[in-house]
Amino acid sequence: MESEAYVRETEHGEGSPLPGMDSGTAADAVISIDHVTKRFGEFVAVDDANFDISRGEFFSMLGPSGCGKTTTLRMIAGFEQPSSGKIRLDGKDVSRVPPYKRHVNTVFQQYALFPHMNVWDNVAFGLRATKVPKVEIAKRVTDLLSVVRLADFATRRPGQLSGGQQQRVALARALVNYPSALLLDEPLGALDLKLRQAMQLELKRIQREVGITFIFVTHDQEEALTMSDRIAVMNEGQVAQIGSPEEIYQEPNSEFVAGFIGMANLMSARCEGRDGVFTVARIGDQAVKAPSTGLGIDGDATLMVRPERAHLRTTAPPADLVGISAEVVDLVFQGPIVRFDLRSPDGTNLVAHVGPGSDLPLLRPGDQVWMCWEPAAGRLLTRSTRKLPPLDVDSTDQVVKTIRSKND
Repeated sequence: MESEAYVRETEHGEGSPLPGMDSGTAADAVISIDHVTKRFGEFVAVDDANFDISRGEFFSMLGPSGCGKTTTLRMIAGFEQPSSGKIRLDGKDVSRVPPYKRHVNTVFQQYALFPHMNVWDNVAFGLRATKVPKVEIAKRVTDLLSVVRLADFATRRPGQLSGGQQQRVALARALVNYPSALLLDEPLGALDLKLRQAMQLELKRIQREVGITFIFVTHDQEEALTMSDRIAVMNEGQVAQIGSPEEIYQEPNSEFVAGFIGMANLMSARCEGRDGVFTVARIGDQAVKAPSTGLGIDGDATLMVRPERAHLRTTAPPADLVGISAEVVDLVFQGPIVRFDLRSPDGTNLVAHVGPGSDLPLLRPGDQVWMCWEPAAGRLLTRSTRKLPPLDVDSTDQVVKTIRSKND
């Protein structure tokens, strides 16, 4: 069996492989998606996907329902074949190789544990089926149950375990044969909110300890931001952007990515020229500045400002800020922040998050304010014709908290 980078922490720190495993090379690609397209009749489910997934990274595919993320995962697993393009695993073309001959394992929402077997036998099942020696089975199962913190539950059956414990059994069973990559198709979807949030941290811990590539499919922004080293945001079959969680959130490359990842104020603007490192744009009859991002100096664009980067004032902004006038529509106390829903003169809905310590006077719906921001806080995006997904306020507020916690 080819050895993989299967690493866990020991009392001496990270970098010690489990028995039978090499340290591997973190920089090389374990999976390459080479200009892959998948059609179902005339419907294009995946459109020319082209990216690599590095060995040992936690890689997430994120997007709304029907964006092509699960189809891409199924092609990696071998359950679907590309209509064109190639999928390479450890450098070998596996586009037409059946699932059972690919060195990857998949964990689904339904864990499919054998109810009549205890935890130990569930984890050992695949090794026994492939005639692995008993001594080696004992070592691997012991190691994996320790990694998933279930060593004391080895004799219990699945029906005696919680949902989170059952998921960890499924993970151990999928990892025990040392796959090149573990594929996870929305495995947290069946768990309640508190358990799902706890398992996000558990999944990341397990992935760090074992060092195997995890490829995670989700439509939940918080999950992807919390766990991922890199995220591929997908929309209508295409990969819209790939980057770290911070890059995807702070530097989206399109209206869709800006609107899907977190909450964003998206304002129609027209670029008119430059002022040093900034592009001068006009929103309605008000001139603003934003960092130049390679857009043409003249032309329609969209200016993005995150709500947590916005400030509210009752007077026009000073020289070091830019801003637009707006009317207060509503305000909601949300614990650490007050959310202000605003409307600009051209009817654009805007949001500003005001934190504690603000010296704003008491504002009420109907009051006129200025929504202001530092020029560097804006980002100019190419105008999109694609429809943005509906805004989930609770989810996007959690996204902001996740990004802030990662930067603290």
